[in-house]
Formats: sequence, structure tokens, C-alpha cells
Amino acid sequence: MDERLRRLCDWNYLVSQAWLFGASETGEVVDRRDALVVTCGLPVAEHNWTFPKTPLRDVDEIIAFAEAYFEPKRLPHHFLIRDHLEQQVGPRVEAAGFRHGKSFPAMVLAPIPAIPDAPKELEIQPVTTSDALVAFRETAFEGFGLPVPAARLFLTEPMLAMPTVRFYLGRVDGERAATAALVATGEVAGLYWVATREPFRRRGFGAAMTWLAIRAGRELGCSVASLQASELGRPVYERMGFAHAGSYRRFGPRGRR
Repeated sequence: MDERLRRLCDWNYLVSQAWLFGASETGEVVDRRDALVVTCGLPVAEHNWTFPKTPLRDVDEIIAFAEAYFEPKRLPHHFLIRDHLEQQVGPRVEAAGFRHGKSFPAMVLAPIPAIPDAPKELEIQPVTTSDALVAFRETAFEGFGLPVPAARLFLTEPMLAMPTVRFYLGRVDGERAATAALVATGEVAGLYWVATREPFRRRGFGAAMTWLAIRAGRELGCSVASLQASELGRPVYERMGFAHAGSYRRFGPRGRR
């Protein structure tokens, strides 16, 4: 993966997270020249993190800022580090007490190929109303195994109203089945919230939702699609033609020193 494409895809991911948590009811985003700091505002370490940016600056100063930001709030937090920076940053955050954790892959589809039709039984509609937004976010949180009552805090109307954000809800016989979201930034169609409720899995609906969001990105001028895959989703995306384009590594939450 060339450096320019990596930076474009990283930028899409950071923008999507900044918009998600910045438009939430409880979250906050601090965008520094050397790091992006994101919090959901709740004691959930996975969603409180610091992402060092390139060109890399003073790692110890970034660590000190993150500690000064999160610890008075009593929020567990971690560092999210792109693989090409791991050798430089990883030892410093480990020395500060953050544990070496799991990684998850960045995946890229470039160029965007011909897009197949969705299964006939899956009816996909853009989310344009408050009622549809409620259905979307409840389906997405259920599909990811997240606490559904918290969905209203994060998938909000201000997020949906952003001009290059699209939410899609798939139904089967009128029942909520699957979701996908698009965050378009220039050339990159970023794919998020691809989720399928348990009764509707293994029927190709996740791939169909992903393809529809890619088509929407192409209509907005995107030529590349990117996403961050779960273990469950990675084989699906590989069959669609997505290629592994590096990883993001979690370090944390911070252990006791």
C-alpha cells in the first residue's frame, strides 16, 4: 500500500471517529497537531483513545497529554497505533504502563469494481427520518453486541446530518436485519457500522449492505473504499476483493505502575 493511500484511509478513519464522538451526547474530541484524542465520555476503554499522528513528534509529550486528559476524568483509555509507528511508539507507551493489546486490520478496495445487486429479499433504504434513525442505531448496536439503550447517545441526528455521511437500513419482510454507514472524505469511501442481527446472518446481507454504501461513495466521487475489519467480517471483505493494508494496534488500558 503506497504512503499516500495509507494516509488518505487513515484520515477517513480519524474523521469518522471524530464526527461520531464529536456529535455524540457524551463524547469529546481533541485534535492536536501530533495526536487525535477521542473519548466516548463513559468508562469504556475501547472508546477512549489517543492516536499519534505523523510526522511523529515527542511521544513522551503525547503520553503526558493523554494521561492529563483522561485520568482526572477517571476514564480508562488506550493508545491506538498504526503499524508503521509501532516500533517507535509502542515501547514508550508500554513503559508508561499501557499493555500491548490486540490489533485489527485496515482493508482497502481500490479501484472500486462493478457492484453486484443485493439479494432480492433484502430491502435497503437510506435513513432520512428520526424513526428510521432509531431503527438503524438499534439494529447496529444489536448487531455488534453493544448495549442498545446507549445507541441514542452516539448515532445521533447531528451525525446523520453531516453532508458526506449516509446511513442505510436493510429489512427482510419488514423486520430490521442489517445496517451500513458511509463516511466519504474526498477519494475515500469509509465504511462503518456494517452489522447484521443474529437471525439474519450468513445470508450475504452484510456484503450487500457494504456494496450499497460503496455505491453511494462512488456517487460522491470516491474511487477507493476502506474499512476496519472485525475477525468475523474480514473473510467477507476478502471475498469482496478488499486487501489487507496494515493494522491498528491497541495499547492499554493503562495498568498500575
